[in-house]
Amino acid sequence: MLRPMVATTAVTAALILVAGCGGSDKKSDSGSDNGGQSTTTSATPSTPTVPSFDPPKALSVAAAFPSADYQGRSALDEAQMGIAGQVALIGGYAGLNGHDVANANNQWMIPSKSADTTTVNGASAPMAAKVDGKDVAIVAYAETDKGNGTQKPKGLVVIQWIDVMSGKKIAEVSTPVSTVQGEGDNAIGSPSLRDTAYDPETGQVAVGAVAAGNVTVKRIDLTVYADPKTQKATIVPGMNPAGLHNGVIAGAKGGQADSATDGTMLLVDGASGKVTKQIPLKLAYLNPIAGAAKHAYFYGMKYIDYGQGTKTEAIYAIDLSTGAVVQTAPVIPPEGIGAGDYRCFADQATSVVCTDGQEVIGLDDTTGKKAWGFNSKSGGRIVPNLTAAFHGVVYAKAEAQPVLLDAKTGADLPSPTPSGGPSSSDTPSSGDTPSSGDTPSSGDTPSESDSPSDNSTPGNGDLGLNLYNGKQESPVAVSPFGGVYRQLPTGYDSTDLESVCIFVKATA
Repeated sequence: MLRPMVATTAVTAALILVAGCGGSDKKSDSGSDNGGQSTTTSATPSTPTVPSFDPPKALSVAAAFPSADYQGRSALDEAQMGIAGQVALIGGYAGLNGHDVANANNQWMIPSKSADTTTVNGASAPMAAKVDGKDVAIVAYAETDKGNGTQKPKGLVVIQWIDVMSGKKIAEVSTPVSTVQGEGDNAIGSPSLRDTAYDPETGQVAVGAVAAGNVTVKRIDLTVYADPKTQKATIVPGMNPAGLHNGVIAGAKGGQADSATDGTMLLVDGASGKVTKQIPLKLAYLNPIAGAAKHAYFYGMKYIDYGQGTKTEAIYAIDLSTGAVVQTAPVIPPEGIGAGDYRCFADQATSVVCTDGQEVIGLDDTTGKKAWGFNSKSGGRIVPNLTAAFHGVVYAKAEAQPVLLDAKTGADLPSPTPSGGPSSSDTPSSGDTPSSGDTPSSGDTPSESDSPSDNSTPGNGDLGLNLYNGKQESPVAVSPFGGVYRQLPTGYDSTDLESVCIFVKATA
């Protein structure tokens, strides 16, 4: 039986309301060294008042951060949540918002673009890393620069690194990847994002992109590698990344079609772009599914008899140092639409856990081999919906409640007794809550009319209580301070919201 995580009820949860997606404090000035971003960060962040556990094994709802809708937002622009240290992150096409869960005055917004002539076509989920010992958020964008003066329109992959405690951009790399022809979001050469790999220990990033627009026959697959230290980028053509560690990228190339037989693994030196090893697996499909410190992981498939529908498939792991390949066959072969659509989570320790909805497979990253697993036909267990993994713990949902698994063994983890619950000290006073005048009003960032105003708030915290729907979910990103997940807006005056970021505080 899967054991639930300890959680307090909606009545006792202390919900922090921070109006809008982020704002600019009237008392602070966003200088040119801050990249134009808005921030309310003080010079010296206050000492965290939320507890820290590594890894968290009990979580309780502690804050609700609204993500405002904005005029012109694409239907594809669904807010993506993350957490770096004690800062909850909300990412989207407009930019990245940060909310310090221990200090309501520390919130910021970094725009995705600096010019009105640029269109954002895609945004990655926020990624958390350490750079020079600081907690840093990383986000990547696919953009189309319509050109200035005599410059031709071009497609760009833009990567930003943000110090989450100061709310300042510490690095940005903008890499031209294509020439854009025509008008509109789908013009020839307009880039879009594919898979993204990163090294949480260095902040190095490998971003897969496609520069095609509406002409798929001239599709250009590539990977952009970038390092926050050098602030330089390298383009690796024909590859989609799976993993990255210490400057070594593992990726896949091939036709990706039923009739293809050229699915190949690559190892690449990120700084130079040089391919150091090729492993031709002769597969029809070879899809990146996870990256960890020791191995990168792929789902691979090829047809043995297409007419009969017989095929061979497996999860492949490649050692980032040696190029050695390990193969793990699923117990229940994926079938139907989305077959082989694995969701995998590296715990940033020694484990990677994957699921396709029918089966859970735990992999030991030191060897790349399967360590444990169970499936929908296993007696006495059900396959949970995996949402995150962190330092030996897998976070999931089953039987309509959050649950925990041991990442090394797959065993259910007991729910510990929380060391303390949310208190009134966690909730900012009405004087600490930014007013509607503090929300950004420019271009692609939410305006005053896009976020709830103080006049619509019955009292401090009331809107926050209505934002939370009272049903705790499993986090999609985790740090020692807790986790975050996306919730659809609900309750009082939520019509101007795209979503709500729920922060669950670590209590044990």
